[in-house]
Amino acid sequence: MKVFIILTLTLVLAHSQPLLGEADSIIYEKNMIIYSGNVKITRGKETLTADKVIIHLDENRRASLAEAEGKVFYQEGKRTAKADRASYDFKKEVIRLIGNARVEEGPNFVEADEIIYYRAEDKAIAISKGKRVRTFYVEEKK
Repeated sequence: MKVFIILTLTLVLAHSQPLLGEADSIIYEKNMIIYSGNVKITRGKETLTADKVIIHLDENRRASLAEAEGKVFYQEGKRTAKADRASYDFKKEVIRLIGNARVEEGPNFVEADEIIYYRAEDKAIAISKGKRVRTFYVEEKK
């Protein structure tokens, strides 16, 4: 399952590659950047789209938290993730997909109300309330 979760929101992780942000409107404030309307953020081969993305900045003007909401979709090659909302805590290295969360790579997928990935611990949790967590995994042939 970690292969599926690692992809989620990694485009906002690596500070070494340039980031292209596009939206109907962008507001910069002292401690945040707000992208609204048809948001598309691209870094290398990774793309994140959503209705709104807020990047919270720390005192050094570095990203500390990224939040995306409304038809959140992430793609890197064959790997995709989608949810109603998503967040990434840069300091704690925790990625959350919230509401109708689904991560897939080829035929493999995991679905839940919420998928949480703890990067530092290499640990993932999928949680659903009222419905069951679903996974489908096809082993690769060696």
